[in-house]
Amino acid sequence: MTGQPYEQEWDAVPPGSVPPPPPYGAPSAQGQPPAYGQPAPYGAVPPYGAVPPYGAVPLHGAVPPYGAVPPYGAAPPYGAVPPYVPPYGQPAPYGPGWAPVPPAWPDGPGRPGSATTAAVLGFVTGGLTALVSLAFLVAVLTGEEDDPITITLLLGLPCAAGLITGAARLLGRCSPVVLFASALASVVVLFLALVVGAASQDADSIVGFTVFLVLALPLPVVTAVFARLPRTVGWAGSRP
Repeated sequence: MTGQPYEQEWDAVPPGSVPPPPPYGAPSAQGQPPAYGQPAPYGAVPPYGAVPPYGAVPLHGAVPPYGAVPPYGAAPPYGAVPPYVPPYGQPAPYGPGWAPVPPAWPDGPGRPGSATTAAVLGFVTGGLTALVSLAFLVAVLTGEEDDPITITLLLGLPCAAGLITGAARLLGRCSPVVLFASALASVVVLFLALVVGAASQDADSIVGFTVFLVLALPLPVVTAVFARLPRTVGWAGSRP
């Protein structure tokens, strides 16, 4: 003692009365977890939702929490077959679950406009030809008409059936030969009726039929032209 009331001797605290600090990494008396980087004892299970430190290896058989994403490059489970993805630019192989790749042609896999136009014209021409031919057939059967021109125009019935059949086949990507041949046959029937009428009818009948010929001729001619266009024939010929 120096005699001052606020001073204290250095030996006021006896040696050994203060416990030493715990070693590094050891749990404290309050149950605090070990310091970062210390491994957990064998068999200890971390609490639910706890995130292990970076680089830590999970216990054997541990299930990751719901929604966890495996790291990039992780191998799939044993027995899992990953879906086959063909390389870029190569078509998928044929087999179960694979759709056949449409064959390539200059205008792509879609139906060209010329083929669609030819089919539509085939339906229209065939329908009108069938209506006119049926009207002539009724007139001949009832005795109202018996001239050679009307009888010759009855040949338009098989032409109408061929036009409709050929148009339906073309929409199914079949050859346009049936459509083209039926349209050409319709043109031949019209000119044949004109020749027969010119040989057996008077001038007034020929003039009237000529007007009918001019009105009826464009449809089968245009149908035959569109059925023989290279794009129509090429598209129908590239059917798989």
